[in-house]
Amino acid sequence: MSDQSDLALRYEHAFDVRINFDKRWVIAPLPGGGSQGYTSVGADCLVSGPRLNGRLVDFSGADWPLVRADGVVELNAHYMIEADDGALIYIRNQGYVHGPLRAPGDPEDAPSIPRYFRCTPYFRAPVGPHDWLNRTVIVGVGARRPHVEPGDSPDHSLFRYYAIT
Repeated sequence: MSDQSDLALRYEHAFDVRINFDKRWVIAPLPGGGSQGYTSVGADCLVSGPRLNGRLVDFSGADWPLVRADGVVELNAHYMIEADDGALIYIRNQGYVHGPLRAPGDPEDAPSIPRYFRCTPYFRAPVGPHDWLNRTVIVGVGARRPHVEPGDSPDHSLFRYYAIT
């Protein structure tokens, strides 16, 4: 049998993003079931990690999720990252979410209920130190942290992105 090492999947942690949400709207019901959502990016969203650091530009975009009749959420988000060096980077993030959210009344640090939250972002970065994003396949794992009760952290999601090497 031939050498299969070139078919092995290798990855490394690239960066994390915390997205705070601002506004949410839902258009429902849609023909055939489901709903169309709109969730805008809020302020104070951080980007941190070994390969990219900065913030999301406040109110720079939104997710337009389609909630299908089978309960699967199709993510379709667009927003801007401002790297620590001032470079602006466009991100289009698509993916799937399904499974239960944190139950009402659960504390913020309660163990997450198993769910599937995966995404595949694409980037447009200027020539320079961040242009590796333009030619690297990246996958993300997400976790929702909804605002459930007074005193909770703001409604947000956490993403960990991995560069496929």
